[in-house]
Amino acid sequence: AVTAYREALVVFRIGTRVSFSRCFSCQGTPGSPNGTPERAMATVPGDDAGGTSVGVQILLAALANIVTSSSMAVFNAWIFRNGYHFQFSLIVVQQIVCSAFAFAQVTYLPGEKQKLRIAGPKYFRMLLPFAVIVAAKLYVQNKAFEYVSPAFYAMIASTLPVGVTLLAIARGIEPFRLTTLFAAVLVSVGGVLIKAGEISLSPFGLFLTCVALGLDVVRLVLMQYLVQPLKLTGPGVMLLSSPLQCLIASIGAVFFESTDVALSIMAGNFPAMVWVLLALNGGLAMLVNLVLFAFMKVSTAVVVAITTPFKDLAIIVMSDTLVVRRVETPMSIAGFALACATSLAYNVHNIFRKEREAVEKAQNEGSLNSPLIPARQEKNLGYKMMKSEEAKQTETDEDADPATWRYVDGVNALLTCCSLGMLILATGVLAQLDPVEVARAYKLV
Repeated sequence: AVTAYREALVVFRIGTRVSFSRCFSCQGTPGSPNGTPERAMATVPGDDAGGTSVGVQILLAALANIVTSSSMAVFNAWIFRNGYHFQFSLIVVQQIVCSAFAFAQVTYLPGEKQKLRIAGPKYFRMLLPFAVIVAAKLYVQNKAFEYVSPAFYAMIASTLPVGVTLLAIARGIEPFRLTTLFAAVLVSVGGVLIKAGEISLSPFGLFLTCVALGLDVVRLVLMQYLVQPLKLTGPGVMLLSSPLQCLIASIGAVFFESTDVALSIMAGNFPAMVWVLLALNGGLAMLVNLVLFAFMKVSTAVVVAITTPFKDLAIIVMSDTLVVRRVETPMSIAGFALACATSLAYNVHNIFRKEREAVEKAQNEGSLNSPLIPARQEKNLGYKMMKSEEAKQTETDEDADPATWRYVDGVNALLTCCSLGMLILATGVLAQLDPVEVARAYKLV
């Protein structure tokens, strides 16, 4: 399963900085096919409610988001546990789908084309490291599903906010608060209970899980320091980063999987059903993106915080029912409940605190900046026209800069990365195939 387009769509759209302490209860459930984050998306429910109440829209969108995201995670794990061990190639398929979805968003959503601006050097200096970490995280996470159940991964991932928040405090991004420390301790205790309650646990699977969570922390740090300063929208980030992840995963597939893929094909272990499952996985990835996009248009940060534990719970139930049939121990259930309840309470508390601080800051700035004697509007018309002309001139100068990438450049990068990735992967596999063996395996001769 692959992390998440689920964390940043609206964060980037509204141009806000993501608070690391908001990571509590928004920990990266392995359900959606991209590495952009779903947390801290404080949005206002859309005004286009039509004849349906906003509350009903939010409820239906939240339920659809829970079902699709958890289904994606369980479907991926089911594929890996039933003989498909080529994680890099699956990432390639999913990132191609994400790239196509991002292209449609940027192309047809109003204003998205105009907002896609990035300096060429920053594409390689800032987005490329982020894409490398996301691709590595997705691979390790998918590999972990061969050794641990999605239920265990979802439960242990509930401790991710501890590492992120402590790192944020250590680097001075977030101030130290006793409430944060108390929440971190409780979530850590929950993680210990989850680990202790696991009856049979692969040490290598636990190691991969910890590495995946560590890479997730690095991903969040890079998002804070490299991606957010670019001031791109969510679809813009997806359009530029997903093709890079596709290319990186293709290179990984050639070095680490192409030989096994070729041997599997020549042994006749690639029947038509495998391609059907890959197509279904890609279709589900598209559905996850569509549902998530609809959910983000009507949700608020509190709604996102509330739905996250339910997504984890859905993964646990579906995993224990469909992937690895088992019954969770009371100790694991208690640990998961403690971690989720603490994360949810802390996150909701933190959201309201930050909103209150933002309102107070706006009120204070408004009172300090307001003139003692209000100027008459007609006297400011010339100044307003001058500022408008300056803004237009700045935008024109930025567009004239040959180093600035725009919509066409982003699309060209998308086509280049995806095409090159597919070409590299196909060449790496085909070069190792014996046509006679393939024909004999699939009874073509």
